[in-house]
Amino acid sequence: MLCVLTMVLGQFISNVATVLVVIPIAVAISQSLDVSVQPFMMALTVAGAAAFLTPVATPANLMVMQPGGYQFGDDGRLGLPLMFVYLAVAVLYVPLIWPF
Repeated sequence: MLCVLTMVLGQFISNVATVLVVIPIAVAISQSLDVSVQPFMMALTVAGAAAFLTPVATPANLMVMQPGGYQFGDDGRLGLPLMFVYLAVAVLYVPLIWPF
């Protein structure tokens, strides 16, 4: 759920700001579960980079939107499947590399 929250917030604000907002929540969860904070931080890093549904959070996408003739919803067609890939990496593979 923490990764999904990060991905949703990342569509509207920058990925760095999103991760910085969610870090205290992740640290509190890891402390309450008495596990390592490292997998939480790495999962947030992966999930924070998944700003693919809107061009708002990624300046490069916003800059090429007008010259490329893209519409606001064009990012979602490729962005949604790519977000599921990022979610799978964050939830499934990060704990394998950085165990709790």
